[in-house]
Amino acid sequence: MSLEQVMSPIMQQFREIETCIECSASTHIQIPEVFYYAQKAVLHPTGPLFDQETQTLKPRCVRALKRIFILCDHDRDGALSDAELNDFQVKCFNAPLQPSEISGVKRVVQEKLHEGVNDRGLTLTGFLFLHALFIEKGRLETTWTVLRKFGYNNDIKLREDLIPLSFKRAPDQNMELTTEALEFLKGIFSLFDIDGDGALHPDELVDLFSTAPESPWIEAPYKDAAEKTALGGLSLDGFLSQWALLTLLDPVSSLENLIYIGYAGDPPSAMRVTRKRRLDRKKQQSDRNVFQCFVFGPKEAGKSGLLNAFLGRPFSDSYNPTIDERYAVNVVDQPGGSKKTLVLREIPEDGVRKLLSKRDSLAACDIALFVYDSSDESSWKRATELLVEVASHGENTSYEVPCLIVAAKDDLDPYPMAIHDSTRLTQDMGIEPPIPISAKLGDFNTIFRRIIAAAEHPHLSIPETEAGRSRKQYSRLINRSLMVVSVGAAVAIVGLAAYRVYAARKSASS
Repeated sequence: MSLEQVMSPIMQQFREIETCIECSASTHIQIPEVFYYAQKAVLHPTGPLFDQETQTLKPRCVRALKRIFILCDHDRDGALSDAELNDFQVKCFNAPLQPSEISGVKRVVQEKLHEGVNDRGLTLTGFLFLHALFIEKGRLETTWTVLRKFGYNNDIKLREDLIPLSFKRAPDQNMELTTEALEFLKGIFSLFDIDGDGALHPDELVDLFSTAPESPWIEAPYKDAAEKTALGGLSLDGFLSQWALLTLLDPVSSLENLIYIGYAGDPPSAMRVTRKRRLDRKKQQSDRNVFQCFVFGPKEAGKSGLLNAFLGRPFSDSYNPTIDERYAVNVVDQPGGSKKTLVLREIPEDGVRKLLSKRDSLAACDIALFVYDSSDESSWKRATELLVEVASHGENTSYEVPCLIVAAKDDLDPYPMAIHDSTRLTQDMGIEPPIPISAKLGDFNTIFRRIIAAAEHPHLSIPETEAGRSRKQYSRLINRSLMVVSVGAAVAIVGLAAYRVYAARKSASS
């Protein structure tokens, strides 16, 4: 039997087998070819590019080639002209194409796929078809050369040297998008808002991220973290909010995806490092545009209802306990017309201990919110326990944060001692009285603006525990004692110096 008869059924069954070659070490038959194909399998593998079962390009390869096509389509007319094809050829292969060669390429595509070429040039469909044709004919090095020239690695993601692996910053510093990056995103929003209704619908978002390996927002914590329109789309504020959240939690991924969707500026120009929170407290003002608020509270206090209302979702009487941390992000209009982005991070009651087990767990927090059920005394007591735990952790780690208390379910009658208890606690700890809200009635008492206002002035609304107060008093006492000792020592030194001068003069006169 011939080798082909033996191997054909096997290669049909196992499509991942790329090459079968007969050789002999004894007679030196096709030994160089063995090493050639082995090297080719490593340098130009088929697996990441082509699905042998379906005989089509793999999705990630399609996304990368689409991005390359868009980058080469300088006039944005949806086709590569002869000049653009030639520029592409020079960039990738350092050699121009002759006019007859360009015509030949387009003719091959048009014969097989009519929509692959139009009167403006080679379309995206034709560009993808051409690469599938190269791969089918065993010319994988052509597609790999193109991908690598545009910065892709073997996983068909941008190489690490093109994107910073991390951003140098202190625990109490965040990353924010710069004005340049925000203007780019506004332009992208308008470009992909095909129907011009002021929102990006799910299919438009899919198209927007079609040049990235995958959408960064398809899983938690980003999925359902922003306000949606009635048709499930994102308004401009919602779109920018999602980017703000991604930049806050994973700035490397944010920058990577900015580049994937077409950001051509210098990568460092897309983001800025905020000032340290400790310095903000000293200056008594924060210049941040994105604030993160940790939301604490006992079970059934109304934390999720607050987050849902923040995202414009209707009130629900049914109780669904929050198991994992959850985020909600939106833009808050400020007096005077300015806008700030607020990120609410809901911390389940059972997750507080784990959160506070880390020393710098409050470093990323601009303000903490403590929500309780105003009709339930046990809910109030648990909320105050959480407040003391968080305040104590802040005092022990020097990451103190402003705190606000929210009396949720204000549509219900308060428990008998509510006013007395809340007045006593807030006076003792030096913070504002609880802010009453009712998600059921839609009465939120400008709570989101008040959160932003407290975060913008981080030296105010910082609770003080008894232990913290005692520590400060002891520190002041020590400082005073040291000052007295220092002054006494200085007086003694001056006196001793004066005595020596006096003694020297007296000795000289005698």
